[in-house]
Amino acid sequence: MTNGTAPVDEPLLVLRQSRWFARAPKRETIVVYADRIEHLRPGFVSRTRMVTVRYEQVAQVRLDRRLIWSALAVGTTGGADFVMDGLRRSDADAAKAKLDRLIADAQARVSVTDSLERLGNLREKGLLTEFEFLAAKGAVFRNAA
Repeated sequence: MTNGTAPVDEPLLVLRQSRWFARAPKRETIVVYADRIEHLRPGFVSRTRMVTVRYEQVAQVRLDRRLIWSALAVGTTGGADFVMDGLRRSDADAAKAKLDRLIADAQARVSVTDSLERLGNLREKGLLTEFEFLAAKGAVFRNAA
């Protein structure tokens, strides 16, 4: 932790399902990392099923708020959607806010990378001068900040 951010393999947030909602002897868990979300779903007899989703793959995060308990649903572009019922309302609210920030940051990084690649390709093809390339690159970084 030299630059003030958590290492990639250190969980930023761990959410555990309430025992009241657990379908198996063990509870479902969502682990939020700096670069991905992991959903662990234990089976009755079989092994635990783990779904790993990178933030670039997340299409939406939905929250079904109820009186005490809430459900958190993560929809992906690749079909690895999951829903976890039985989260305390305050924990689910905090998790959704955290996930929304992490997803927005990841999508901004991807769009900056895509923009820089496009500009580089235009410069290589001779459609942009060096000065135009540098000006456009500066605009991409200013808009991302």
